[in-house]
Amino acid sequence: MTESTPPLDSNPSGPDSPKKVSTARRFGAILILVGAIAGVAAYKYDRANRPRILTGPMIQMPSPDSLSIIWTARAPFDDGSATLIDPDGAELTQSVARSSDRYVATFSDLTPGKPYTYSIANRGILTTRAVTSGTHKIRITPARADSIRFLAFGDSGIGSNTQTKLAGVMADTKPELVVHTGDLIYPAGAEKDFAPNFYEPYRRLIATTFFMPSLGNHDVATEKGAPLLRQFVLPENGPTGIEAERNYWFDFGPARFVALDTNMDAHGGAISHDQMKTTIASWLREVLKDCDAHWRIVYFHHPFYTGSAHSAEGSAFVKEAFLDAFEESGVNLVLCGHNHLYERTAPLLKDKIVQPGEGIVYITTGAGGARRYPEGDNPPEYIVKFDDGQFSFSCIDVTPTKLSFRQIGEDGNAFDEFELAK
Repeated sequence: MTESTPPLDSNPSGPDSPKKVSTARRFGAILILVGAIAGVAAYKYDRANRPRILTGPMIQMPSPDSLSIIWTARAPFDDGSATLIDPDGAELTQSVARSSDRYVATFSDLTPGKPYTYSIANRGILTTRAVTSGTHKIRITPARADSIRFLAFGDSGIGSNTQTKLAGVMADTKPELVVHTGDLIYPAGAEKDFAPNFYEPYRRLIATTFFMPSLGNHDVATEKGAPLLRQFVLPENGPTGIEAERNYWFDFGPARFVALDTNMDAHGGAISHDQMKTTIASWLREVLKDCDAHWRIVYFHHPFYTGSAHSAEGSAFVKEAFLDAFEESGVNLVLCGHNHLYERTAPLLKDKIVQPGEGIVYITTGAGGARRYPEGDNPPEYIVKFDDGQFSFSCIDVTPTKLSFRQIGEDGNAFDEFELAK
């Protein structure tokens, strides 16, 4: 009997053939590889585009019933949002459109003088977790009968460790407002220098404190100060015919504040001396004439009562333009920078020392962080106090009946104090 040979498979390429199994495995491996590559690429893309807050938040535009919150963020696929929580716990959330990585949220119909909290948020394209800042505590612009604390300083923006240290001391005083007397950004007011020379050192301060600058000569060295004006949202209530936000006023508690641009076009600024003497001086009188504020405070860069490196004579053009308007309008306090030290005058009226309450006290508070200047060998008689040995800032508490002034140094201690009474 002959042993038969098993028949050959008549379908060698059937569904379970080694060839097809091998092909399916290769295809599966390719799919896994492609999926892994796509996943890694998506992760890297998301990581590269993941939202990040670049500057801010910063609060702006003090008003009895509104405020603006400003920040910049790298978040190309998200409009961003800001949430404001009122004293009763109610939330107001606003979606904010991006414009060149800049976000501005404006809330209105708020309660004057009341405490609020806020936060900001941005999301990425793939991540569900938002990058946030907050919760930050703020106070809506106080009413006339309320007390306030504000700071004043200038000549600060060099991005040094000293500037950052002094900024921390400032934040510890818990002010509600900062007025800056110019030279916010060294060396020349360029856009690229705002992050290291302003936003980084003052990040604690600007998140909870209204920051209201005036223009200094270094600030106007680039585009006549346009980069600074682009960074802030300032009142557009200045004199007709002058670019908005260079000169402005606002009310805060019992005081009216006026910011002036004292940078002449002949010195790199945008305003002529004739405009200062006529248009701006007339506007200043109108702003202060029918004002119900208990205190009138003006701030700008160039001091004309000083004994330091930038002479009083060098700023005589400011005195010629505005002194009569100050004295006729009942200005109580003038704050300047430009000279990098602290100086305080006796009360002055028509260039003469007068009794407290009868004239104007002029403060040079330019020791905000840039290299200090010495006082002259023979200070003018009207200088009653100066300090050129440390960095410092002015801390002023104001009630309807009293203005209490302290000049505070790097150690957090006051080295000069005085009061004005109504």
